Amino acid sequence: MQLEQSFEVARPIQPVWQMFEDLRATASCIPGAEITSVEDNRKAVGVFRIQLGPIKAAFAGEAEIVRDEPNYSGTISGAGRDGKNATRVKAGVDYKLVPVSESVTRVDLMVDYNITGPLAQFSRAGIVKDIAGSITKMFASNLDNMLASAAPSKSAPPGSASRNTASAVVTESSQAPSRINAEPQSLNLVSLVLSSIWRRITGIFKFSNR
Repeated sequence: MQLEQSFEVARPIQPVWQMFEDLRATASCIPGAEITSVEDNRKAVGVFRIQLGPIKAAFAGEAEIVRDEPNYSGTISGAGRDGKNATRVKAGVDYKLVPVSESVTRVDLMVDYNITGPLAQFSRAGIVKDIAGSITKMFASNLDNMLASAAPSKSAPPGSASRNTASAVVTESSQAPSRINAEPQSLNLVSLVLSSIWRRITGIFKFSNR
């Protein structure tokens, strides 16, 4: 199954790309995601936690990243398995950064995934698309907040902007794992599903009132 998502960040393309190059920083922007180890910034081992009412799942797995820096794009491929109910997930993500202007960057995502096992019943296209949209919005908001905290001050000397931004990103990402480990959070799918259903209901009423 494939999903396409796009969002814009009010930042120049270079600092956004620097953030995407940092696996820990990027993962810390995804609700429920935790990276436990990184090898050469190309391979990562981690856990993705979700909660659906009383059902909790922790998908432990690995991911590999291939980057195309000249084109500001890359591919993430990975797989994970929940040890409790044996649900398996295999996914690939193609991403590309596009400069909309000097101060705005668009991020295009193409996700191809497959779910097998007991939790596959929740992978219906309509619901998954809505949930993916909600997760993308949260990721974009968290990414923007992290970039804002990493942005150099206006009084910084010329030429120091990229160095300061990169340094701040590294500092943020090095702190992120400790925050996640201290208070592990699961992605609450119930609230996302209810939000999806509510949007569909309100959309029906809006359409009927035309």
